[in-house]
Amino acid sequence: MKPYLSQNDPDPTKRKSLLERKQGEYEFDHDFLPPIAMLKDVPSIENFSTKYIAERTIETAELPINMLAVKTRSLWDPLDELQDYEDYFQVLPKPHVIKTYQTDDSFSEQRLCGVNPLVLRQIKAMPPDFAFTIQELQNKFGDSINLQDKLAKGNLYVADYRPLAFVKGGTYERGKKFLPTPIAFFCWRSSGFSDRGQLVPIVIQINPTAGKQSQMVTPFDDPLVWFHAKLCVQIADANHHEMSSHLCRTHFVMEPFAIVTARQLAENHPLNLLLKPHFRFMLANNELGRQRLVNRGGPVDELLAGTLQESLQIVVNAYEEWSLDQFALPTELKNRGVDDVNNLPHYPYRDDGMLLWNVIKNFVSEYLKIYYKTPADLTEDFELQAWAQELVSNSGGRVKGVSSTIGTLEQLVDIATAVIFTCGPQHSAVNYPQYEYMTFMPNMPLAAYKQITPEGTIPDRKNLISYLPPPKQTADQLTVLFILAAYRYDRLGYYDDKFEDKEAQDVIVTFQQNLNGVERQIELNNKSRLIDYSYLKPRLVTNSISV
Repeated sequence: MKPYLSQNDPDPTKRKSLLERKQGEYEFDHDFLPPIAMLKDVPSIENFSTKYIAERTIETAELPINMLAVKTRSLWDPLDELQDYEDYFQVLPKPHVIKTYQTDDSFSEQRLCGVNPLVLRQIKAMPPDFAFTIQELQNKFGDSINLQDKLAKGNLYVADYRPLAFVKGGTYERGKKFLPTPIAFFCWRSSGFSDRGQLVPIVIQINPTAGKQSQMVTPFDDPLVWFHAKLCVQIADANHHEMSSHLCRTHFVMEPFAIVTARQLAENHPLNLLLKPHFRFMLANNELGRQRLVNRGGPVDELLAGTLQESLQIVVNAYEEWSLDQFALPTELKNRGVDDVNNLPHYPYRDDGMLLWNVIKNFVSEYLKIYYKTPADLTEDFELQAWAQELVSNSGGRVKGVSSTIGTLEQLVDIATAVIFTCGPQHSAVNYPQYEYMTFMPNMPLAAYKQITPEGTIPDRKNLISYLPPPKQTADQLTVLFILAAYRYDRLGYYDDKFEDKEAQDVIVTFQQNLNGVERQIELNNKSRLIDYSYLKPRLVTNSISV
């Protein structure tokens, strides 16, 4: 269809009538998980296509065959060895992390290019309310490393899960689940892999809320004690990932944009045409998630560490802290102090993400320039201004970090870039690694099934396994995460619907060429990395939150 700004459409009466109909079809629901704005009922036009359903069925066809072939005596029998968890991959390929998960290299790399590379934060002073001083940490290391110097130079980093401490734990059929909420410190050292340097873990406090009563564990401690401490970090990270980084900060924060776009921008509005492919199937997918993932008795209730209410509170807390401007990739990286490549030379999520951010922003800018040639084009576009107003309205989208009026092209480019990046690369970065890192339970279980080992005791291997999910939960976690990570509907920058405008088509061709350049650059980057990071390769990034 031929694109028109709202003030230029030759048939304004028809345009207004169609838009009013859309406003009746797309209604807000502010009651499901207050204060988040969601869609009340999904219109049929948003449902999964026949092609989508058929392809996704084919892509997940190996799963039931695999689960039938799992060589366990019964899903209710105990798992006695770590090796037993490998036996859950009878037909499905074994994740590569199985070979490395116990190493410190793998543990550190997962902070930088794993399923949740969004927690690591630079510190230049010890975290507030932390029980130990830098000197007390130094005493653990003697002369092997100067932590005070590293702190002053900005080479110390922390993954802090203390905000999850309100989670007291849910239950399962045989007892109670637990969520450790540790704080883990890491140091960037200049020598390491390929003389490039590397991030190394230095200390973990498993239960920081207990103050100095909870000891600090280091790589110098008993190997099982150290592995147990790292496992506590992985469990906390898994819960943060699923409820905060993944569900809240991609799926749920983007839902209001899809609703308001449908309600306030006519189908032939240039901004609607730009954003629509990046919302494809998201509303139906989110509704499916509310019905089958975060429902009572569903996977979140069954598999995550907290009660369903506690897990949903993680979502609400993450939403309260989120705003579009502060979580735009360049700003979000800067806010965590991980944007400086001199301080942290190796950070695949950042480096590949910024390549994509820049080409998306260039594409958005060139596209919008076709239609907004003067400031008046923006200010007189009454649909665009209504879009901005409803995005931030308390009765509408409740989006933070967006102005209620759009006065400059730069302002609109920033908004659209952040939306497309979040729906595409950002979601791909937190969704598709789930199979690699979260289906093998000894690497990243969703809950602990035993209370934290009392301070000072050394867990034996059998005792350590008792922290890990029992057979039924193991099978269910593998099943759910395989389904979420197995299927890609489309490819970033390649659109099913043809843009009628010749200038827009030319901009898209340039966008695709630039994405191919990013692909080559990431392949080059991977040659000097400890682990290949493929999740932000453009050909593996989807346009939308379609799964």
